[in-house]
Amino acid sequence: MNILLVSHGKLCEGVLDAFSMLVSGCTNISSLSLTESGVEDFRGRLEAKVAELTAKGDLLILADLKGGTPYNEAYVCLLKNPEHIRLAGGLNLPMVLEAGIAAMDSDDLDAIYKTALEAGSFGVQGTDVPAEDDSSDEDDDLF
Repeated sequence: MNILLVSHGKLCEGVLDAFSMLVSGCTNISSLSLTESGVEDFRGRLEAKVAELTAKGDLLILADLKGGTPYNEAYVCLLKNPEHIRLAGGLNLPMVLEAGIAAMDSDDLDAIYKTALEAGSFGVQGTDVPAEDDSSDEDDDLF
């Protein structure tokens, strides 16, 4: 199973780079950026990449922004091959980490899609500043 990250600009390349720093030996994740070359160029490169990856097995596409051009173009690919492609918007590093690691051990497209959605959602968290009267030990871990 393969994972394709798509985004405006180099966001997907940066997320893939960060993933590669944290997880070694994973070769089934790739990225494709929408550049200044425009939508037609992106569409052609996306169609070729999707054909290449689906020839090897199922494909999970993670896009930066639901409703943006990379997502919309990937959605067209999904409609052409719904049995072997899943698509999610809201690309983030926790999503890619969990889905990428899961895809190293499994070919279950729907399970990995669900993992990506859950990890992506859980990965977005706020942080509150502790109250001044907080009596916790200063040596406590941050997490």
